[in-house]
Amino acid sequence: MKKKLLATAMMCFVMMSAQAQVYGYDDYVRMPTMDLYDPGVMNMAIRAQAEAAARQQEMAARRQEIFRFYASRTIEAYNSKRWYDVIENANYAIGIEPLGLCFFMRGAAFEAIGNYEAALSDYKAGKKDNCPEAASALIALKERMKEMKKKK
Repeated sequence: MKKKLLATAMMCFVMMSAQAQVYGYDDYVRMPTMDLYDPGVMNMAIRAQAEAAARQQEMAARRQEIFRFYASRTIEAYNSKRWYDVIENANYAIGIEPLGLCFFMRGAAFEAIGNYEAALSDYKAGKKDNCPEAASALIALKERMKEMKKKK
């Protein structure tokens, strides 16, 4: 068994070394590393990287455009006090870019419909993102929740 394994390994070694030999007159057989230094392949790789970077920039610009669309709809719904629309549009905007102001508006909408735990969570997230409105709303909501517990 050991002799068979050794013989097979030797045959593989011989075959691999024979395939890698390149003669000066032979244009058909090429070393595997030769393509790394081929200017055509290098140009193709550089072009592919440039195209990928351009696509990435396009996607980032598109994401920003979508974020601005949903953020503006969130502000519009917040100003007209359509709370369920605020929550829906803020969910989309936060999914693209978690901005403190969106957390604040979604928290205010949750507070307006009576979901105080979700509002508390959103105010905390907005405060963590340095949104002053969320910080002041968080303090006010905590005080209101304390008063509600005292009444019960």
